[in-house]
Amino acid sequence: MRLVSKRRNIHRSASAILIAGLLLGCLPEKRESPYVARVNQVYLTRQDIEAVTDSTGDVRSQTREYVNNWITAELLYQEALRRGLVGTDELRKQLDEAKKHLAIGALLDNELYNEESEQVGEDEITATYNSSGDAFLLREDVVQISFALFADRDVANSFRTKILEGSSWNDAVAQIQADSLPGRQLLQVANHQYFSKGTLFPDELWKLSRTLPKDEVSFVAKTSVGYHVLIVHSVKRQGEMPDLDYVRNEIRDRILIAKRRVKYENLLANLRSKNSIEVFAEVVDTTSSPTE
Repeated sequence: MRLVSKRRNIHRSASAILIAGLLLGCLPEKRESPYVARVNQVYLTRQDIEAVTDSTGDVRSQTREYVNNWITAELLYQEALRRGLVGTDELRKQLDEAKKHLAIGALLDNELYNEESEQVGEDEITATYNSSGDAFLLREDVVQISFALFADRDVANSFRTKILEGSSWNDAVAQIQADSLPGRQLLQVANHQYFSKGTLFPDELWKLSRTLPKDEVSFVAKTSVGYHVLIVHSVKRQGEMPDLDYVRNEIRDRILIAKRRVKYENLLANLRSKNSIEVFAEVVDTTSSPTE
């Protein structure tokens, strides 16, 4: 199964490189020096790899895989050339379809996913939250907590004492981190983060968060991974309305989707109004569906 999956991945990667090359002019020959790889008289240069890195993100960790896929695609493409398969009507049709889809994608990215389209105001989020009814009711219990995990009990106790003496959570964390020796004992910090039973580890923290009074600092709790100090800020039960902060990102995404849908419909309406469109309904209506 792993071999089949690997072959499929190589085939997909090689196909992507091949299609990109065809759209850009059938992988032109390059003789720039120094080059990274060569198949007959076609060259892959360092600049080619850097260009891919710039346009698609960091691929430096996968450079060897990229080069191998490029060689595979080039071997297959050159063989297709030798067999006269590149200039066929069917291939040209497929390339036209590929260019059409890429162009449509570029247009929609420009119209629907530009910087202006990504802006959602806080008033929009709040209004959606207040008018959501039961759309965001919790399907499970959720707690908002702050916790610090230490490798040493004494450092954990020192941290707890700072908070009991009046230091804020952030100040107490900063003081521990500023001291090199205790700072190395601080393994993890969560500040006003939301967790469900399935996302809070270890299990002891969930039990503690359900029993600890709100905004009261816990005792130093020994868990399976170290020593925890915890504060519970809120507890929401299944079926209750969550805090706005808990669903803020979900609300933002819903607003963006709704805005993009409206912009897409407006774009289509505008294009229909500016272009000549003709449909022979009688032909469409009488066209028979393929029989099985």
